[in-house]
Amino acid sequence: MQKEINRLFPVFLKLEQMQVLLVGAGNVGLEKLTALLTNSPATKIHVVAIEVIPAFEELAQKFKNVKITKAAYEPAHLENIQLAITALNDAALSYEIVQQAWARNILINAADKPELCDFYLGGVVTKGNLKIAISTNGKSPTMAKRLKEFFNDALPDTIDDLLINLNVFRKKLTGTFQEKVNRLNELTKTLGED
Repeated sequence: MQKEINRLFPVFLKLEQMQVLLVGAGNVGLEKLTALLTNSPATKIHVVAIEVIPAFEELAQKFKNVKITKAAYEPAHLENIQLAITALNDAALSYEIVQQAWARNILINAADKPELCDFYLGGVVTKGNLKIAISTNGKSPTMAKRLKEFFNDALPDTIDDLLINLNVFRKKLTGTFQEKVNRLNELTKTLGED
């Protein structure tokens, strides 16, 4: 029996250059909004929801780039959007939004419906300029959470200083591309050793 593997392509998006639609402002919507703003605080996010829980509204009010429309979703809400997320308890409406997004070539995530997602929001560890994304291929968000906690604790906060110093060193290197790669590989080969 062939072992299943994760075939997702990891990518880091510059969300702050995009228009994002979030449909739903309940607890799952709050989770998605928190993830978006934690990673890309200046992202322009349009939230559409009939009801907005207080914690969601409280977070959104801290960001001038988050606009809430208290109304039912309409297809027009997808205009000028590059990425969409549904956080709804209504499976039929979520499916409808996904179909409309796909018709417009908009990347979409339908919370708790992996078969309807173009991408997943995984666990993320951030230490300054270092960002590590963790995916369990939609199998176990709990495992992603535990791995996030592990890496967050295991990686020293000073790792960002090392990244900055390596970047300065890299800019000063001369020679061919391969010579530069070899020098940087030699310099960093002991990373991760005790």
